[in-house]
Amino acid sequence: MSLNRRFAHLWVLPALALLLCACQSQSVEQTQPSEPQPVAQQQSQETPQQQPSQKTPTTPSEPQQQAQVAYVRMTIEGKGDLVIELDLKEAPKTSENFLNLVKEGFYDGIRFHRVVPRFVIQAGDPKSKTLPMGHPELGTGGSGKTIKFEPNNLKHKRGAIGMARAQDPDSASSQFYICLEDLPQLDGNYVIFGRVVEGIEIIDQVRVGDTILKAVVLEKWVPKQKDAPKPEKKK
Repeated sequence: MSLNRRFAHLWVLPALALLLCACQSQSVEQTQPSEPQPVAQQQSQETPQQQPSQKTPTTPSEPQQQAQVAYVRMTIEGKGDLVIELDLKEAPKTSENFLNLVKEGFYDGIRFHRVVPRFVIQAGDPKSKTLPMGHPELGTGGSGKTIKFEPNNLKHKRGAIGMARAQDPDSASSQFYICLEDLPQLDGNYVIFGRVVEGIEIIDQVRVGDTILKAVVLEKWVPKQKDAPKPEKKK
């Protein structure tokens, strides 16, 4: 009788181990969001893993105060101009990468290859200059170099601009997306580095295949009357 119990115990332990593994895999699937993700590589549209707790990057103090923001004007064919404000304080490395690509003329002629209503519009793949829209390789191209994930305090608000990437947090390159709505479910998973401050109504008009005619860095930007914040009424 004791021998039978010993054999029974030997079968129970492996069974419990298999059950535990199955439960762990299932719990991961259940925690993944159902919304589409603005990943750079469409061939591997896996939901990104949650990033570690956000920490504001610190930079050593310098005697001369550096600029906190930079501005880029992006002209979209048939739609108009967007002015994008880059946050050099919260996302210095990501902003620098974007500014360098703009100065090189990298985005000139690139088309928006992904538009998801009430989610994001996405561009920055150089393959969009030659490949037809809908081609399976669209969304897989980049500038030839990648940048490290740069956690910060910026949020996925309407008009925010972020870097698209594959599942690897350090795989962002040249593709970017602009939020059409507030998307708090993406906070911490992708790097936001700026926001649209002029022409925000244009982002709702962008369609797949629309071309970025020109992107340039502005020396300064003065908001138009309609874009300027309204003064508070005196009580």
